[in-house]
Amino acid sequence: MKKIVFFFEVHQPRRIRYYKANERGKNHQYFWDDRNAEILNRVSDKCYIPATQMLIDSGIKASISISGVLLEALLRTRKDVVEKFAEYFEVGGGEIVAETYYHSLSSLWNESEFKEQVKMDSDLIKTLFNRTPTTLRNSELIYSNEIGRLAHEMGYKNIIAEGTDQLIKNHDPNYLYTNQYGQNLLLRNYRLSDDVSFRFSNHSWSEYPLYADKYAKWLADTPGDIINLFMDYETFGEHQWKETGIFEFMKALPKEVESRKMEFSTISEIGQSLKPRNTISVPNYTSWADTSRDLSAWLGNDMQMDAFEDLKSLSDCADKETWRYLQTTDHLYYMSLAGVADQEVHSYFNPYGSPYDAYIHFKNIIEDFRMKCSREKQSTASPYSLTTS
Repeated sequence: MKKIVFFFEVHQPRRIRYYKANERGKNHQYFWDDRNAEILNRVSDKCYIPATQMLIDSGIKASISISGVLLEALLRTRKDVVEKFAEYFEVGGGEIVAETYYHSLSSLWNESEFKEQVKMDSDLIKTLFNRTPTTLRNSELIYSNEIGRLAHEMGYKNIIAEGTDQLIKNHDPNYLYTNQYGQNLLLRNYRLSDDVSFRFSNHSWSEYPLYADKYAKWLADTPGDIINLFMDYETFGEHQWKETGIFEFMKALPKEVESRKMEFSTISEIGQSLKPRNTISVPNYTSWADTSRDLSAWLGNDMQMDAFEDLKSLSDCADKETWRYLQTTDHLYYMSLAGVADQEVHSYFNPYGSPYDAYIHFKNIIEDFRMKCSREKQSTASPYSLTTS
């Protein structure tokens, strides 16, 4: 029986505010918390609550990762969302997946920081949901052999990655694989995933409108053991509004899937029930972002690289929490100068109007934070020194 694997990323960043250069040295309030709370309430009402209830009512098993940054915000202002997720993991058959607490790029340059952030996320999951994740999803589905090594050293049995065009030339994404460390590796079927997350409400799409019976037929007609459908959770109700029919589509899907002798499974269930086809090596970093599906969505221009180097240079700052909030990938994503094919998506998410504005406000904050860290180091240094005559 073919398995349908839904994975959903649940994440909202702690956005930084408009921060002017003349505030440096005077104001250390970096985050746009009133706007963040407004967005969180909207997304909770439009997506998190109704989508999770839909999964419970429809009996759809899914694997879900929730960033620690988002869980913190939900615990402050929307505990009902945390409770709804807990209900799903308890009675709905859903699986919670670990990721980096701060949804960061730490895996690219700092092994100990990456492992610490994953542990923080896993510990919070254990506290809130009484679950110990066996699957790891790195931020933005970033993966390589090195990421597999780190995940293996942390004891994760399963890991997921993008089924890039380069990979699927030789490795059909509709089968289970392993990496060289023996972990189960699942590849995203990006075409079938994007049919729902990006094209569902596109009136100019040749397959519009997409109904559950048509989509289930596509799934059934696709050769392989599994269909990995990985997408943002905000697809349901936020990116694809309720008025598009996205909830009705999902509610109708289980019946259509069952009638074609398929079933929904979580990632960990796949790892336990299927035999890997073979071993895959991924020497270069891949991700699920943009048409290039590499690191360029965050590190593709001089502004982004400059900001990233600034973050790395502040790793010894005593204020670890603020430093880690500033690591969230979204801050760099807003600075992207992506090509025509991807710029619309970047612009949709960017709250600052342009990539240049995003960079300027981030850079102003970084410079103030650097001065603040320097003063803190000086204040903790010993006031005494040894002198010789």
